[in-house]
Amino acid sequence: MNADLSVAPEIAQLATPLLLAPRSLPRATPRTDGRHAAQLSELAADPKRWWDLVRFDPGGPLRIPVPGIADCWLLVLPPGAAIGCECRHATLLAGEAAEAGRPLRPGRIRVHGGTATHRVAGAGHGYSVSLHRAAPDAGITPGRVTPGE
Repeated sequence: MNADLSVAPEIAQLATPLLLAPRSLPRATPRTDGRHAAQLSELAADPKRWWDLVRFDPGGPLRIPVPGIADCWLLVLPPGAAIGCECRHATLLAGEAAEAGRPLRPGRIRVHGGTATHRVAGAGHGYSVSLHRAAPDAGITPGRVTPGE
């Protein structure tokens, strides 16, 4: 940007405080539920980052970690499966599923106020794939999930 404002002295007088003001240092971005939900929404809208991770296992639900996103996983439920989930944020990617008795919707992020376990169930005749994120350091482990978890 050219800061030479000599051709317009009136504008130069108005711009002088802006040119001399010190730049503030970038502030640390707080890790809020809203920011985490926005990140989950961006991830859900970018299937090339997660679709090749999806595996369908008729033996039971799978919790698959998403690389590069801390405390984030895909949950793949076979037809009729239901498990406990301790996520803070969730969204549906494919199929039909309900969480805590309410349907998950593609493109909508469900935000839970606490860390209590809630029930996720497949609601259709096929597999469901959903994306979840826990509170940081929640200790979520990937792999096969037994219905009692």
